[in-house]
Amino acid sequence: MENRGGGSGLSRFRVLPDTCLELFVNYVETGPTQIGDRSVSGKTRSYIVARMNNYLDVHSPSAIGFVSVCFYPGKARQFFPIPMKETATSPLVLKDIMHDFSLSLEEAVAEADSNEERVKHLQDFLVNLLMKNSHPDKAVDYCVNQINYHRGQLSITSLAREAGISNRQLVRRFNEQIGISPKEFARVTKFIHSLHVLKSYPQMNLTQIAYESGYYDQAHFIHDYQEFAGYSPGTLLQASDTLY
Repeated sequence: MENRGGGSGLSRFRVLPDTCLELFVNYVETGPTQIGDRSVSGKTRSYIVARMNNYLDVHSPSAIGFVSVCFYPGKARQFFPIPMKETATSPLVLKDIMHDFSLSLEEAVAEADSNEERVKHLQDFLVNLLMKNSHPDKAVDYCVNQINYHRGQLSITSLAREAGISNRQLVRRFNEQIGISPKEFARVTKFIHSLHVLKSYPQMNLTQIAYESGYYDQAHFIHDYQEFAGYSPGTLLQASDTLY
């Protein structure tokens, strides 16, 4: 995304949780970007933002220029040598975890003459990280696939048993690989599925959408929307400032 200036910047918008992590690499020096309750300096060339189980209100300055990469749930850990739990609550500056490595990337992206060249530098950077850090956790991968397949509606105890590990081990490994517990991951996954239902079938009443999405009752359904979106389901349908 690029905007070389003019006006007061992008209007504030809200991003809902999707259990993904995104890497941003700036090639334009800007004013600060407000992400949730943290301001990221315009001199910060690259940072990681996790959209696990909290919505984020974002406001960008008028001049922006960045390339971003969105990682599938559980896959960022194969690139970055830190427990994903550290990324779950607020943006993380890339140079704080890999100083020299990130500086070489930032300089290359900032000096590139085209988007194709920027993408090439970023891709080379990620491939090198993958070769250096990749240690996939097959048990967590299996559990993530099962949670997604069942749209968050399954027993975590049974899932741990199927994966051949204890509940405690599964929680620890989810926090390391994903950034949140398997129970919370399943809960957000169910919420994400309900967003698809809400958006696809606006003619349904809320009780129907709640049951179609796997909620026991409308109260739990509305509670999750207040927590994960900051809006009631009806208000979210009317909101023009929210990305999901």
